Amino acid sequence: MNAAELVCTVLGTVVTVLVALASLVWWAYKRGIAAGKERAEDKAKIEGLERQLAETRAELAAMQPKRRRT
Repeated sequence: MNAAELVCTVLGTVVTVLVALASLVWWAYKRGIAAGKERAEDKAKIEGLERQLAETRAELAAMQPKRRRT
């Protein structure tokens, strides 16, 4: 019985460690996906703001009177 108890103890420990590692890897994977989506949203937001800034600058330049050189 001593050998059977040892095998069960070792298997129980190995399974517990593998489940813990698998859950840690799953959490890291999900966190990476969330971070990637967040980064993509931030990048899209920045590009939109840059486009609005360029349009505003173009409108401002069109409103300014042309200066003539004398």
